[in-house]
Amino acid sequence: MSRKIIRSAVLAALAGLCSFALADPPAMVGRISAVQGQVTLVGDDEPVAAGLNWPVTGASHLTTASGGRTEFRVGSTAVRLDGDSDLEITELDDELLRLRLNYGSVSIRVRSPELLRDFELNTPQARITLLEPGLLRVDVERVADTSQVSVLAGSARVDGAGSSVTVGPGRHVDVSSVDVGTSVARRDGFDVWSDERDRAAEVVVASRFVSTGMTGYEELDRNGSWSDSVEYGALWTPRNVAVDWAPYRDGRWVWLAPWGWTWVDNAPWAYAPSHYGRWVVVNRRWCWAPGRPAGRPVWAPALVGWVGGDGFVRDHRPGLGWFPLSPRERYVPPYQVSSDHERRLVWTHTGRQFEPRAVDPGRHEGLTVLPRDQFEGRHRSVQVPRGPQVIPTSALAATAAPVVALELVARQH
Repeated sequence: MSRKIIRSAVLAALAGLCSFALADPPAMVGRISAVQGQVTLVGDDEPVAAGLNWPVTGASHLTTASGGRTEFRVGSTAVRLDGDSDLEITELDDELLRLRLNYGSVSIRVRSPELLRDFELNTPQARITLLEPGLLRVDVERVADTSQVSVLAGSARVDGAGSSVTVGPGRHVDVSSVDVGTSVARRDGFDVWSDERDRAAEVVVASRFVSTGMTGYEELDRNGSWSDSVEYGALWTPRNVAVDWAPYRDGRWVWLAPWGWTWVDNAPWAYAPSHYGRWVVVNRRWCWAPGRPAGRPVWAPALVGWVGGDGFVRDHRPGLGWFPLSPRERYVPPYQVSSDHERRLVWTHTGRQFEPRAVDPGRHEGLTVLPRDQFEGRHRSVQVPRGPQVIPTSALAATAAPVVALELVARQH
């Protein structure tokens, strides 16, 4: 092989490595939006009991025990699992959702036409794609033999057993390894539950202010109220929160690759306000400002500023604190992103963005603090306890110094 060919091969390999190193994380992450009974979520770490608002990524694997059910949502798309089911999320990003049902039953409601091109569900016997928005039900036996596909709304294409079939609304297809048969679709209790979940997620107001590609938007109308601000545009204010409540104070931090520390809130409505937009205090109340991003919204693990210091908690140990960022403060991703991805994370309103500013050492509204050692070592989940121990005094808050975001990542490796 000539030196020129070898040199070209080396340069191509280096270019490939650089492209990989600069690859952006997915801009879309799903959300566990309902859990009944025993549901297990497996990601890139140990299996966990799935809980409300737990993030769902392209590395997630969901299983339900007999009698259990769960739902996860990605924007306006809802994926529901019945009891005794096993579903892998193989790919998930902007306008991209690919699933594999190993056994059990799944119901999928797709509302957005944008998702159709890159939506795919595979089973041991079939590949299913949607031709238009609709409602799809698929059942797979534990002992792989037959996949049953029902189209309850819209239309789909089913490939299997060496043939391709277009299935219209109200039709059912049985796919084995050697044959495909059609009949009329039937419904059962799982379909009734899915219909009830669809009705509960109907949104009238929120979709006027935020994109339906923003995961968690369907919880906002029934848990808060909307108002308008000349400075910030649409504002959403949560109902029934405590006097000392602040964003990012009732939940836990979990380590999620490749993003790092990711916030999981306990409130059913808090997924969208935790991962998109910014927070402001108006008339002594916390209000969420979603802004109006250009294009599809981009998910972030938590839109907070990090601060710390010695003697920063009540027992005088070194502390680590965080507070919600306002629209005027720049979010610095603690994970590697391209300049374009970082630009999409900037808060914008009416086509313009506020001039970003660094974290102000004297402004820490909504500051919450825990001992720093809880975030170090092998810890992968940090519960934030309710109580005064997480709310520092104003004197302590004023001494907080900004923490470099990358330092939080480095301590995990």
